[in-house]
Amino acid sequence: MPHFEVRTLSGDVLDYSTIWQRTNLVLVALPQAGSGAGFLRALTALDLVFQEHDAVCVVTRDCIPGLPAPAALVADRWGEVVHIATPSQVEDLPVASELLDWLEYVARRCPECEGEAR
Repeated sequence: MPHFEVRTLSGDVLDYSTIWQRTNLVLVALPQAGSGAGFLRALTALDLVFQEHDAVCVVTRDCIPGLPAPAALVADRWGEVVHIATPSQVEDLPVASELLDWLEYVARRCPECEGEAR
């Protein structure tokens, strides 16, 4: 995951380097036009659950080089992208609970075991 800086929908600025190697990431890139209000409400409702999974959820309309909008991705604390979805419209983004499932996968992964499986 390349480092980036974006303005969230709430107006905060997030520099990825401040959470890199510390926190898992759920990143949602929305197009400049459109609302996606229902999707945003579902993500907001899970904010505390994301925190319990040592993750931050970032939703932005800023352009992120290499990532189309709409898109949703989940990356571990070291920046390894474990899931990415790039549908043609916001309505087809993964539901919040699916993104949470990917965070649970990150929490259960065993890097040592993955190395042995190769």
